[in-house]
Amino acid sequence: MNDDKKHALAQYITEVIVSRLSHKAKEREEALADVLRLGTLDVDEKTARKAASLIPELPQALYRRWAAMFTKRLIETVSEQQIDDLCRPTPEARATLALVYVMFMESERMVEVVCEDLKNASECKLTDPDPAHLLSSWLRSALSGKD
Repeated sequence: MNDDKKHALAQYITEVIVSRLSHKAKEREEALADVLRLGTLDVDEKTARKAASLIPELPQALYRRWAAMFTKRLIETVSEQQIDDLCRPTPEARATLALVYVMFMESERMVEVVCEDLKNASECKLTDPDPAHLLSSWLRSALSGKD
């Protein structure tokens, strides 16, 4: 695969991934509240929503960084034909790219990268002790891989 084609495919893949992320505050908070309710025992909806509202939005640069890391690894490890198939402008191909991205983000290596990036970018100051405690407990549990 020549460099021009690689660059064009990398841009396309990165944009597909970034475009799948919701940038609407209400949708973001609903999704985070759902994750908190599903991932934490004995959490009512009101507490989960409060905790979700306290989670700061991540800088777009982090999403782009992770998408670019995914893209680079995908292009390094997948055949040109498969990349071409994944880059077809169809809803199915975009959904497949998103699924492969989620799998990539769940890898041990990326969990470590994300933790380090979040630690470096952290400027979150939670003031409500109950949701903050809930959030920190859930994050520690989620990031350590324990239930």
